[in-house]
Amino acid sequence: MNILESRIVLRDRKTQDVLDLALRFLVEHRVPFAKVALIVLPPGIALTYVTGRELGWFWGWLLAIFLGLLAQAPFTQLASRLVFEEHVRARDVLRSTFARLPFLAFVRVLQLCVLAVATFFFIVPAFLVGGYTFFLGEVILLERVGAGLAIDRLQRLVTGSAGDAMLGILLLGVLHVVATILGDVAGRAILEDLLSWKAPPAAWDSGGGSVLAAAGFWLFLPYAAIARFLLYLNVRTRAEGWDVQTRFSTIAQRSETDAGSSSSKVENHTADRSPKWRAA
Repeated sequence: MNILESRIVLRDRKTQDVLDLALRFLVEHRVPFAKVALIVLPPGIALTYVTGRELGWFWGWLLAIFLGLLAQAPFTQLASRLVFEEHVRARDVLRSTFARLPFLAFVRVLQLCVLAVATFFFIVPAFLVGGYTFFLGEVILLERVGAGLAIDRLQRLVTGSAGDAMLGILLLGVLHVVATILGDVAGRAILEDLLSWKAPPAAWDSGGGSVLAAAGFWLFLPYAAIARFLLYLNVRTRAEGWDVQTRFSTIAQRSETDAGSSSSKVENHTADRSPKWRAA
């Protein structure tokens, strides 16, 4: 990637500012994200609902969490390309993501197994492991490294930015739960009060889930992927000095422009003072 072609300002931001930027980024590029969402999200909603109804919602949400980690991959790819490119085709993003998906699925299984083992000890070790592997998807997808190099890369990224990773996990986790509950509550209100349709039973009356709650869970994934990618970009900006590089580039370009403008003024001034007979 060429950081000098970034279409957003690369600077060190607070986590709350990154979350706000993610929302504005999603709204600005809503069309390409909607195209990818129409392909990725409906199968996920259907699988979550069918699994929850047939096997119980514990397994339904467990499947949703795993598939959701994979389903965020095309949105991460799309966000990374839109930061540096103006026009991106959804077909190219999906093709690039699917080529990397088997390896990503294998790594995600390992990640969840490690988290499960850490959870048996206590919630704090699990939280630490989650923070350490928070940018695993971005490293695998965008930096195209293997599992061994990914671990080393994650260690170098998180060093000095562990607080940002853990705060990102906490905020995005809370927002995801809120979006899931809101999907059920707001969805039922819209169906019953605005459309006068019969709404499905509430999640708490159906064993812990519903199709509307599943929809709320999956509809939050594009925003979650964008926010985590921008947090990853923020960490790399701080760690690798991208803001300094872009600032120096801007100063250099401005100096060249000013030098060119001054030279043009001198030439124009010289031409004005030349004898009239030469111009004749």
